[in-house]
Amino acid sequence: MYNHTPEEMTQWQDEIVKKKAFSSPAGNGTTEQIRLQEEYLALANAFLLAKHQPEKGRIRLLKTFLKEKRNQQVEIRLLTERAIRGKVSDVGRDFFILTSLLERIWIPYTAVKEATLPFDSPDFDTTHQQIFFDNDLRKKLLRDFGATVSKRLKLRELFYEETLMTSLDRWKGHWLKAEMAGGTIFSGRLEEATEEYVVLKGLGERKTVLYKELQTLRKARFYQNHKRKK
Repeated sequence: MYNHTPEEMTQWQDEIVKKKAFSSPAGNGTTEQIRLQEEYLALANAFLLAKHQPEKGRIRLLKTFLKEKRNQQVEIRLLTERAIRGKVSDVGRDFFILTSLLERIWIPYTAVKEATLPFDSPDFDTTHQQIFFDNDLRKKLLRDFGATVSKRLKLRELFYEETLMTSLDRWKGHWLKAEMAGGTIFSGRLEEATEEYVVLKGLGERKTVLYKELQTLRKARFYQNHKRKK
């Protein structure tokens, strides 16, 4: 029976994981050619979808743009013609989140007219933003992907597209400000989030806001306690 050192066992396990994880290439050509081809085909499919189903294609292209600009400053123009700037924090299935120094903003894709980069902001490539390499995390993702991702919010945002309902569900009890399509603004504590609407409880009033009418939903990092005047 052979006695192996811990270092030899770790190296042996890494080799097994590597062999199991990459059994065959994704196509002909070098790795960079395959990667570029996959990105090209994804964009081509999105434009083809936009041609035949304009609304679905528009949302898919918007999601692609926002994913490429994750952690960067973008400018969003709403259907109400109002512009919002913020850093792309999360890109979900039917919404995305912008963050700034003072607030966190949920925006449904259906409320967006167009998205662009501010003129005074640099345009980075997404790959240049990954500064640290966590070798231990890489091993955990290869060996137990589901359990590793489910335990970390940032990993869930990267690998899993949440719905607006599941994202808001974690913020129950927090004070939010909803802006509707007609310009109506209502503030209150989040009581409930469903697949079609959210329920906010304000000062003496409880309001149901449909997602199709929602423009933005904001959570301020700092706000004063609301008290009724006597």
